Amino acid sequence: MWFNLFLLAAFYLFLPIEYVTMRNNTVCKNNLILSVTLPPEARGDKEVLDFCGAFRKQYRRLFWILTAALAPCVFLPWVSVVMTAALVWMLAALVLMCWFYGKANKGLREIKRRRGWQTPTAGQTVVELQPGKLPKPVKTGWFVPPMILSILPVLSCFVDHWNSAWKLTLAITAATGLLVTAMSLLCYGLIFRQRADALDADRDLTASLTRVRRYNWTKFWLLASWLTALYSLAVWCCQGSWNWYMVWTVAYSVVLLAAAMATEFAARRAQQRLTQGRTRNPQVDEDSCWIWGQFYYNPNNNRNFVNERVGMGMSMNLARPAGKMLMGFSASILLLMPLLGVWLMAEELSPMRLTLTEDALVMEQAFTDYTVPLDQVEEANLISQLPPAYRTWGTGLDNLLKGDFSVEGYGNAKLCLNPNADQFLVLKTKDQTYIFSGDPELLKECLARIP
Repeated sequence: MWFNLFLLAAFYLFLPIEYVTMRNNTVCKNNLILSVTLPPEARGDKEVLDFCGAFRKQYRRLFWILTAALAPCVFLPWVSVVMTAALVWMLAALVLMCWFYGKANKGLREIKRRRGWQTPTAGQTVVELQPGKLPKPVKTGWFVPPMILSILPVLSCFVDHWNSAWKLTLAITAATGLLVTAMSLLCYGLIFRQRADALDADRDLTASLTRVRRYNWTKFWLLASWLTALYSLAVWCCQGSWNWYMVWTVAYSVVLLAAAMATEFAARRAQQRLTQGRTRNPQVDEDSCWIWGQFYYNPNNNRNFVNERVGMGMSMNLARPAGKMLMGFSASILLLMPLLGVWLMAEELSPMRLTLTEDALVMEQAFTDYTVPLDQVEEANLISQLPPAYRTWGTGLDNLLKGDFSVEGYGNAKLCLNPNADQFLVLKTKDQTYIFSGDPELLKECLARIP
């Protein structure tokens, strides 16, 4: 049950983030309410305020319905079923939250059209409104030390004598950390190639809004780079301790997520403060370029990336080939994710079949089978307790250990067993060690047949 809670919490986390972020869009920032550009007289209009209040109430109801829909999964006894249910839920929740927000965006745009609040530049792309003097980018040298620090754990995989399971885990973690620190430098530079945050002809306001976005964007990527480097070093210092590995991984994920949310909402608060109470009509109105107020599509803009209209982030231009490819790839990944749970269900719920032929012992389970010729077995014995085993590659569940493991006292071995079994058959050949579980009588018969 505790593992189910941990697993479901990882999937559930996106929902409150999505809810808080979208709900925050009912407060006017950058002339926008629910991603709709409104003139000054519309922002305090009773119809608009009532519409936003109804949206918040219905959006909150949807949030709690989705939360309640996930809760029963805590009590399911199979990890694979929990995983499949959580993946399907996450996909459905993401679609529903986006659709519901898009419906609200469309409704407010209809009110805007009916009330005649269209701006003269609606539907036009602003090429550039030059702001006042902007601060220079921070020196890229600030990103170099975390990249160097992230290289050290990668190098240790080649020189330190870790066991194979820990070496693979460290290599994946350290390589990912190095990639993140490198991507931080790359993503940091993108913001300075984007159009300034212009709402009208006020150059001072444009400079201030642009400064807010660039400052918070820079702060986040610097934090991400240094946090990732420190995480890689912390994992390296675990010296093979899996408990500490989990502690540092959870701590890193929580702190990085907190940093992302803190910088995003810092930018939103500054934007709200700078644009609150303005009486000048907006000159930038690109509502028609934002599908559901969330996805940018403008064939007249040759940029692949554009600034989000609120917050610090950026979006892809889906009218560009690169944007279409990224959207198609992302959508494919999301739609295929439940198949991962289906595969895991087949792994967990398929029975193990241990059979003894005239010349070999065959273990079959789901998509895997091991065939051990009896004349190649150099040593065989039965053990009543499985030694500590660390997975290198394969499946590790409460009722199934299958694949390549590092087993204390035996080294690298191929396992296909239920760790809750009473007895285990250990077979050693010249090149490989196998550990199986099965019917006790069959295990004894196998042991008797070994030459």
